[in-house]
Amino acid sequence: MPIAASPIRRVMAERQLKIVYQPVVDIRTRKIFAYEALARPQAPEFKGPIELFEAAVEEGCTGELGRILRQMAVANCEKFPLFLNIHPAELNEKFIVQPDDPIFNHSEEVYLEITEGVPLSHFRLCESMLAEVRRRGVHLVVDDLGAGYSNLKYIADLNPRVVKLDRNLVAGLRKDSRLFKLVLAIVRMCGELDAMVVAEGIETVEELDAVQAAGARFGQGYLLARPAFPPPPVTWPKPTMTNERLAAAAVKATEVAKPEPRRTPTPAAFQVLEVNKPTPGPFPVDPKDRQR
Repeated sequence: MPIAASPIRRVMAERQLKIVYQPVVDIRTRKIFAYEALARPQAPEFKGPIELFEAAVEEGCTGELGRILRQMAVANCEKFPLFLNIHPAELNEKFIVQPDDPIFNHSEEVYLEITEGVPLSHFRLCESMLAEVRRRGVHLVVDDLGAGYSNLKYIADLNPRVVKLDRNLVAGLRKDSRLFKLVLAIVRMCGELDAMVVAEGIETVEELDAVQAAGARFGQGYLLARPAFPPPPVTWPKPTMTNERLAAAAVKATEVAKPEPRRTPTPAAFQVLEVNKPTPGPFPVDPKDRQR
């Protein structure tokens, strides 16, 4: 009797996999810069990509799985640059440097995301292999900066094109907080190292305002678009009464308007008396801010 295939092997053979896309948005221009491709297993044995890759590591097939996912990602998003996640274990199998890998057939730029927590045992291998794909025009992204590993030396050694700030640095971010000062310093440091910054996990307008004030060039998160298939558009949030605006409005409301001095009209003045026009509200909505 033939031996039944393992769940991970069956998932790969039957392509019980789905790719969804989340836009990486230029928060200066409000335009889509690229899409990140995210794996979603369609088999009940795997709740998400973490469990999927854990099984692939155990089975010794992360390289094969990664190649299948890259092939699917490239095939369904041909007109935009792509951010693709690479599991550290994939580096051992060297699929990524094969000349026929799908990343080399994509017509737009490709950004490979390597987690900041890549083990030191993989670092030299990671460095040499990424140097190889870079020579072919593929960019490197250091992912999850601030997730807990905090090995900032990776940014200097790997010389990434992009650094992605983890959700831990973005959640609840306000411009008047100590965390904001830390994010501001990290963004400036990345700029000094010629790396662009993506703030991940943006879920509120206040967080969006804060990462933009800190100098982050790109943003990503549920506030702008949820992962979906086909690649979704961006919904730019409408202006809201932030804390700063609320405070300004409160101060303005307490001010006592000074009455204008009365003028005694002359017969000629009766003909040129002007009627005051109503003034617009304090927070006009720019049409560009409406949902696209």
